[in-house]
Amino acid sequence: MEQNGWGPPAVDLNFLKSGLGVLKIVQMVLSLAGFIVAEITASPYNWEQMKAFEWISLIIFILTLAVFTIFLASWHKSEAVIRVNWPLVDFCHSSLCTVLWSLNLILAVAVVANYGPGMLVGAIIAMILAIISLLTFWATVRMSYRRWHLFSPTPTIPYHYQHLGTEPYS
Repeated sequence: MEQNGWGPPAVDLNFLKSGLGVLKIVQMVLSLAGFIVAEITASPYNWEQMKAFEWISLIIFILTLAVFTIFLASWHKSEAVIRVNWPLVDFCHSSLCTVLWSLNLILAVAVVANYGPGMLVGAIIAMILAIISLLTFWATVRMSYRRWHLFSPTPTIPYHYQHLGTEPYS
């Protein structure tokens, strides 16, 4: 559905059912779960690594929610932002979140290496969430990279020139 300007959102159910839409939902759930696990684990033990894990997970959740909302509401198809290369935006978002989840994985491994009493379970859960999230964002990076390269328009030669084997400007 085409919109003029930012108007009321036209929900794109095809995006919600697509692989990219499902991956974005999974990424938001994993980021929110990582935030909750880090919040529960960091508070009683005052671990700085888990507090950093918590903030990075929250930032990833907010960024992914913003990109998800833009695609779900079809704002990327509106005339106000039609010139933005949205596959490139999604590629940059996914790449940034992959780097941030890599940092989270390093933080979780550091906590597992130096766990205290009762800390091991939360740190292992955080590490598993980081690994799964890293894999989902890597899949999104690959998918959005392909979409970005398919997005760039290529010049087409009219059929009659193809048929004759001559170029129109030669």
